[in-house]
Amino acid sequence: MKKIFMAIIALMMTISASAQFYIYFSDGTVAKVDSISMITPTESEDPSIPSAGIGAFSVSASKQVTFSPGNLQYHPANNEWRFAESQTDHIGSANSNISATYNGWIDLFGWGTGNAPTKSSNDNSDYPTFVDWGINKIGNDAPNTWRTLSMDEWMYIFYDRPNAQSLFALGSVSGVYGTIVLPDNWTTPAGVSFVASTNRGLHWVYDPYGGYYYNSNSNNFLHNTYTLEQWSKMEQAGAMFLPASGYRRGTNVSFVQERGFCWASTEYTEDGAYNVAFLSEALYPQTRPGRMSGFSVRLVKDL
Repeated sequence: MKKIFMAIIALMMTISASAQFYIYFSDGTVAKVDSISMITPTESEDPSIPSAGIGAFSVSASKQVTFSPGNLQYHPANNEWRFAESQTDHIGSANSNISATYNGWIDLFGWGTGNAPTKSSNDNSDYPTFVDWGINKIGNDAPNTWRTLSMDEWMYIFYDRPNAQSLFALGSVSGVYGTIVLPDNWTTPAGVSFVASTNRGLHWVYDPYGGYYYNSNSNNFLHNTYTLEQWSKMEQAGAMFLPASGYRRGTNVSFVQERGFCWASTEYTEDGAYNVAFLSEALYPQTRPGRMSGFSVRLVKDL
């Protein structure tokens, strides 16, 4: 295949308004082209749209997923779903406005409310079954493009994939606190650094039933801090960020930028379900809160 060093297109207009185009190659040959079409990139070709995804993460010995480019958000008045514009974006205290007629965005949902995103009951029994948020059309993506991870899949990311304990850390991006999770084949980009939370000496203790506990009162969100420019390099290499978005109980929102929670699809009891939780002292990949809790949703797409 000839490699184009420089292409010169010559337009020769005729009386009939027809045109001919010529491409000149660096080796001296010339190719005539009868027509040129302007093609709009498809969703899969344009990295700026949601279906591009973030990184490649193993969730079992035989399956990988890519994460959505931000947390899930919903606009009740417009009945519209989207992903946050960046991985650090979150709605915060405005989630207290949750209602079927609210003319704004929310991003803290009760468990399994893919068909009832504005449900804010304080009764766990009002959330009897899991309906995946991915059943909806999200942005430009067709329904069922995305899905929620099971608890086993979340645990595989944090515990069971190769080198798992070196591929996550608490940190911050442009002042937004959260958890950083790296893809399987990670190489830290030039000009930035990353230190896994479990590589910080003897302070970290592995507990397969609860989480990774940090035996200190220090703010571990400050251990890996990035500017937007630095994070752009991390993100281009596949890094995923979960912001500390707080949680909602009924219409009350608490602990924004202090704690973060992200739902799994797996139920625990009739009243509870699993999720990933993190705060400045620790990361808990497996907790069992009440289903009525309003938590963040981060979807994935199978690769």
